Amino acid sequence: MARGWTQNMKLVYALLLLVFAPTTLLAVSAIDDLPDLTGGVIPLLSYDTGESGGGQLFSGGRLSSRGEVHYLVRIKNQSGDPILAESLIVVVHKIQESARLRDVTLELDLPNADGHTKDGLPYFHVPVDSMPYLQPYAESQPFKLEIKNPNLFRLYPPVLRVYGARLTPAQAYQDTLKTLNKDNERRN
Repeated sequence: MARGWTQNMKLVYALLLLVFAPTTLLAVSAIDDLPDLTGGVIPLLSYDTGESGGGQLFSGGRLSSRGEVHYLVRIKNQSGDPILAESLIVVVHKIQESARLRDVTLELDLPNADGHTKDGLPYFHVPVDSMPYLQPYAESQPFKLEIKNPNLFRLYPPVLRVYGARLTPAQAYQDTLKTLNKDNERRN
């Protein structure tokens, strides 16, 4: 009886997987086509004083112009949906000069950027351990955002936008079925 039930369940799982299976995990082909998740998934930005001890960044207790600024960036998923880890990127949307409030993003060098959007904006892939998803209410690993400022502009912190693909209900259902199937196989 139990064996027949297991065979039937495997058949049901296989049929459901055929119906709900996405063609690829990441259905978006290009970075520029990823949806903007900013708001539900937020960037957390802090100064990285690890290398310089803050000595170059602060002069006489005040923020000073400098040729290089290092930030640590983490992403917090405040939405109720898992986000596909391989799709998560952070785009440096804008860096403003504080004196004239103009966007100087394209005049700066971000040497550790993973690439550029079609608009020339630098982007970074977000490290999420070795997990396939950034789970709801979880944070990513920090990554370094380095800005080389050859003109020594006084800069406001960068405005960051988060892009990625949410796990669809069909994909979540598929993952649940896989987990149930694995648990069922271990028991038998």
